[in-house]
Amino acid sequence: MNIRKQTLTKIGLIATLFVATNILVSEPLWNPKQSSLDIEALRKKSKEGKKLPYLPGEVVIKFKKQIPDTDLLRQTSKLGQITGVLNTKGHFTTAKLFESETMEQGLARISKDPDVEFVEPRYLYYKQADAPNDTDFSQLWGLRNNGQIVTNPSYTANSSNDGTSGKDMNVLGGWDVTTSCTGDKAIVAVLDTGVTYTHEDLVGNMWSPSGGCVNQNGVTIGAGCPNHGWDFANNDNDPRDEEGHGTHVAMTIGAVGNNNKGISGVCQSAKIMAVRVLGLGGGSNDTIANGINFAVRNGAKVINMSLGGSQFSQTMLDAIEFARQNDVLVVVAAGNSTLNLSAAGNNSYPCEYDKENLICIAALDQKYVLANFSNYDNNATTTSRSVDFGAPGTNIYSGYGIEVTQSETQTTYENDWVNIGASGNPWTYHSCSFLSNGNSVTLSGLYLPNDCSVIGWNFTPPYNNPTAMPLGSNRTVYKNFSISSAATSVRLNQVLISDGEGYDANLCFDYTEMKHSATAGNPFPNGTTISLIDDLRGVYMDKFCRKNSAEYSFISTESPVLFSCIGSSNCSVGYRFFSDFSTANGGALATEISMTTWAPSNTVYANLNGTSMASPNAAGVAALIRSYNPNFTYSDVITKLIEGGVTEGALTGTTKYGKAINANDSLKHLKQVTGVTAVLQ
Repeated sequence: MNIRKQTLTKIGLIATLFVATNILVSEPLWNPKQSSLDIEALRKKSKEGKKLPYLPGEVVIKFKKQIPDTDLLRQTSKLGQITGVLNTKGHFTTAKLFESETMEQGLARISKDPDVEFVEPRYLYYKQADAPNDTDFSQLWGLRNNGQIVTNPSYTANSSNDGTSGKDMNVLGGWDVTTSCTGDKAIVAVLDTGVTYTHEDLVGNMWSPSGGCVNQNGVTIGAGCPNHGWDFANNDNDPRDEEGHGTHVAMTIGAVGNNNKGISGVCQSAKIMAVRVLGLGGGSNDTIANGINFAVRNGAKVINMSLGGSQFSQTMLDAIEFARQNDVLVVVAAGNSTLNLSAAGNNSYPCEYDKENLICIAALDQKYVLANFSNYDNNATTTSRSVDFGAPGTNIYSGYGIEVTQSETQTTYENDWVNIGASGNPWTYHSCSFLSNGNSVTLSGLYLPNDCSVIGWNFTPPYNNPTAMPLGSNRTVYKNFSISSAATSVRLNQVLISDGEGYDANLCFDYTEMKHSATAGNPFPNGTTISLIDDLRGVYMDKFCRKNSAEYSFISTESPVLFSCIGSSNCSVGYRFFSDFSTANGGALATEISMTTWAPSNTVYANLNGTSMASPNAAGVAALIRSYNPNFTYSDVITKLIEGGVTEGALTGTTKYGKAINANDSLKHLKQVTGVTAVLQ
């Protein structure tokens, strides 16, 4: 197959890359069986973003036991640049590799050191969910499903709205036994994006240490934890949520009940410990391990982690083992990528860690069918399945924040985007169609040159080169978005295709670039450069072009965080195409453009979908059980979840136990320890 004719195959690869939204794929980039573009996957990915599996050039180093704690940093300095992370319990540090090294070279070098037990990249893990909507206890179908129609549902697959009466966790039945979530066993640590601990329906249930708090190493924190936990993303004592995910999770578990406000958590009087391990760009394995150790050392007996990544991390696994040794139950999300985790290369961690104190939760919809995004595991050997239970995970109503999305239309593309240096061939609005999987697909947005030839090169046989841009082109187009200065997260959603001429894997002769600025007006040349990951090469670039002059285009569906715009009422975004004076080449397309901002609120609620929403439903039931019988170990709690779980057809072949979490049946006869031995993950 001629390299020039590989275009359709490599564009079809996008579907492969999107199999794991919010989780980073580890399988090879090329999928020769895929021969056409999955445009729906592309559009979904444009909103959820493509993320790296680890921090480039940074590693976690665990030293052997004979190396004293006091010598860890000195030993680290011999192997790389110290980054400041020290965990004496885990006996690990972090470091930056030498600039001349690849990750593979650095890992190989450090692993040869006789004092090193193991070394691994600083793997990244990301929140598993997203998507807001609307209103109150009647909206909490997962607690009581009477077939109600959820207002403005964000999930409508399987005609799940209205739901099936009785398909819920029967929390009202469980509350007949107890609504109390008091005592030390009811401290639930939420390892996530942080928590809006001032929310009207959560503030009364936040954990506050009575005798001070300690860090991940067990050392007393002088300033204490006045804000109900710790922020490992920013390394301070204010774990305030900056994008809403952690708040939604926390309130599903422990929103205050019977207070005439908003909703009720499953565990109505739990104490929520806020442990921020995910920043706006995600979190790393050492950050999450530190968060687990912090939670354990400060008395949490249930930990919820609605996060995931594709990479196995011994660092994180060791922390979960530390939790096991201290009788802490860890509840995690299965992931939102429709992956069968029994298949080679389909990975989701922490779901797949083989630890007795960890349970992994899939998402069910309002008819108790497996949600169309939920990961699952149909391994023929039941005990080998990594996904354990199912729980409600669609249209889950909980506390959130103020999320605003401004989506571009033909009118805004044509009237709001300003061209500079545009004589002869400006960025222009077009709506161009092509066939994908036998269906006609239309992409509307800003095109350069002023025709549909970029679509032809990428999607339509015989894949002719796009219309050549003039030599020495310098074409800029930009728009200023008015945004809330209260926003703590500002993201640009888009699909960007660039056909600039490249001469090796990462560098370009002719290229497209992006910048943004908090100042209204053209962000070039003084704005902040936006780097994007090339979905086909799997690398970040700040100049976007083909792999070389003949191969595939640069294609990115990432939704970057526009950090420079946070705190401003303006955010200008610009695209610039540049060509040199040697070879006429180029062309670009920016489509599916929208800007999303999120600002904290003490009164706002929303519907979200994801296994991230299923996990806290299960964690809330677990906390209810532990609180009611404080003598129960994590193993007893899991046994009760198995005994009380309700068998569901959607789960019998896709999870270990084939059951959905049920509060009523798990709480019945709770003080009678039956001695049933469960096969644990």
